[in-house]
Amino acid sequence: MSLLLYGLTLAIPLCGTLLLLPPIVRFCHAHAWLDQPGGRKQHRAPIPRLGGFAFFLSFTGTVIVGYFLAPYLAELSELRALFPSTASALSESYRVQTQLLGLLAGALVMFSVGLIDDIVGERLPVGLKFAGQCVAAAIPVACGIHVEFTDIAALNVVMSFLWILGISNAFNLLDNMDGLAAGVAVCSALIFFLNAVALGEIFLCLILAAFAGALAGFLRFNLHPAKVFMGDGGALFIGYTLSSLTILEHYVSPASSTLFPVLMPAFVLAVPLIDTLSVIAIRVHEGRPIYRGDRCHLSHRLVDSGLAEPQAVKLLFLLTLALGMGALNLAHASVGRSLWTLTYTATAAVLVLSGIRVNTLFQGGRVARVGSARRSNNPAEGL
Repeated sequence: MSLLLYGLTLAIPLCGTLLLLPPIVRFCHAHAWLDQPGGRKQHRAPIPRLGGFAFFLSFTGTVIVGYFLAPYLAELSELRALFPSTASALSESYRVQTQLLGLLAGALVMFSVGLIDDIVGERLPVGLKFAGQCVAAAIPVACGIHVEFTDIAALNVVMSFLWILGISNAFNLLDNMDGLAAGVAVCSALIFFLNAVALGEIFLCLILAAFAGALAGFLRFNLHPAKVFMGDGGALFIGYTLSSLTILEHYVSPASSTLFPVLMPAFVLAVPLIDTLSVIAIRVHEGRPIYRGDRCHLSHRLVDSGLAEPQAVKLLFLLTLALGMGALNLAHASVGRSLWTLTYTATAAVLVLSGIRVNTLFQGGRVARVGSARRSNNPAEGL
């Protein structure tokens, strides 16, 4: 019966996103707020770039309405009969008011920063954009959304701030191919939802279900060939929301080794983390600004190795699910099993990166050989 309630919570924002997207697309076309093709961008026609508005409004609207209805729903005898534990949790919704308001306020600021960047473009100074992101990341931390890894309060605050800021930008960087950022976020939210269900965290289950539903509705229009893009506002909002929710969620059960369960978010979000770290390393090595876009992301390298864009995106979806499902064991794992999960995750990441590198070199060598053969068969081509 609880799954029925979670399914309904998922369906409401999903329908909301599907209803909001068509008028947003028409608005973007009418006002020429379109992402133009050319350069490193592979789409062939201008595409609306403010699709993030749809899932932002759908998710936040669902959460706000749900919060205000919670006390009234908790009093319904039918709900208490069908969902006793949920009704009990809803009756205590006031306990999470500060954190929930902090989450939504920070989300609004982070989305607004990205939206301004979508509209203004390169005229928005990088420093001003980063300052806005810092403000957004600081709001939930100030409202009590922070880790408790250590006994040093200041260190916990700094770690939480950096985590929110880092994952927000990681998803912004990951949004480089049709459906990729939204799909990885849906897969990640599913893993975190399963962990929350296992540990009985009802509020987080409801919020994660609403988040996944809102993104699933957008994904319907964003998969290849995309009809709408989420823009920086949508990508930053996704990373911000996921990172904040991972801080709120618990990962330790009575059976935990207590050593490694806190690493679960890093395992589940390994794809955007690896993508971001590898991109930064490449850009620093080549002496280019880390905020300048290019085609050295994991998805691009998979395409360069011979995969079609939809295949590359689906492979990264599967990698997210594989690493995430493996990380679910950490909540109930012994020390030995935790070490095995850590080894398995690291090995999978190394194999994927190594495979991309080998295939890219192979494809590059084959292209070079074909080009050489063509030149030798047609000497006049070089004149």
